[in-house]
Amino acid sequence: MLAGIERTLANRVFQNTIIFVILLNAAILGIMTKRDLDPGVLSLLEFLDNSCLVVFCVEIAMKLAVMRLRFFRDGWNVFDFAVVAIALAPASGPLAVLRAMRVFRLMRLVTAVPSMRRVVSGMFGSIPGVASVAGVLFVLYYVAAIMATNFFRPVDPENFGDLGSTFFTLFQLMTLEGWPDIALTIMDEMPMAWAFFVPFIVMTTFTTLNLMFGIVVNAMEEAKEEEARAEMAEKGMDVEPESNEVRLAVIENDVKGMSGELERLQAALSRLYPAKTIAGE
Repeated sequence: MLAGIERTLANRVFQNTIIFVILLNAAILGIMTKRDLDPGVLSLLEFLDNSCLVVFCVEIAMKLAVMRLRFFRDGWNVFDFAVVAIALAPASGPLAVLRAMRVFRLMRLVTAVPSMRRVVSGMFGSIPGVASVAGVLFVLYYVAAIMATNFFRPVDPENFGDLGSTFFTLFQLMTLEGWPDIALTIMDEMPMAWAFFVPFIVMTTFTTLNLMFGIVVNAMEEAKEEEARAEMAEKGMDVEPESNEVRLAVIENDVKGMSGELERLQAALSRLYPAKTIAGE
């Protein structure tokens, strides 16, 4: 029986059904935010919402039956369990506030779609590197804020009147939102002010932030390699952390994804132009 449950959990149709239920639940929760809903419609939506919750509970129960305590060794499973448990909180009493957090059930889409899961894993894996870059960025901000406050406060006290307002103005400069207006206001009185604004924008927007993005992308690639390594370990293949086999497995997964996209595109073209011969058929 457990073997049958395990096969069901691994079945592509079952996984796609769970994704569909998550998306359906997202639509239901969005509709329920509308004002002045008809009581009959609201009752139907609540019934569908509870039905989605039942499906999630059944899925969690199936995983617990198969994996037992191993279920809690996977952080994604713990996240799913916590999200579903919150949704089971009573609608009244001191725990009623947790019912408002049932929208977190939609985050289960991240755990259900491998590509999204890889992105989140990469983001968490990049935290140490991103924290280092953020520290450098904060030092740049602090130095620039003190300089800008001392230099530009007499000219533009609204944007550079104190350290707090200067920090906010520098953040606006970093996002390139309206920075010419701020800079030109200062340069009307201090023509050499460009010597502050241009280096600051180059160092923050075009250098430090791009370095941060690079760290995140690199962490996502490492998460992809780790996923491929785990898949090969499940097949009984022992590989080194930086082996060519892992990299080839990653490339193979990417090629499979592109092949699937090409097949779907070819099928779509066949439906649009049935009388024409599609190249490669």
